[in-house]
Amino acid sequence: MKKIEYKIVVIKTKLGFNLEKKSKEFENELNELGQQGWRFCSWVNGGVLFMREIEE
Repeated sequence: MKKIEYKIVVIKTKLGFNLEKKSKEFENELNELGQQGWRFCSWVNGGVLFMREIEE
């Protein structure tokens, strides 16, 4: 049976109006989580929910 673990990441919005820079920072954070095996599930009350299969 597959086992799954979950992780909630709180999005930290920095002051400023440079949307392109903020988007790139968020993209980099998502790519780092993806390299660790985390997959996006859903938005959760100010955060992002990820899941990944647990290897035994």
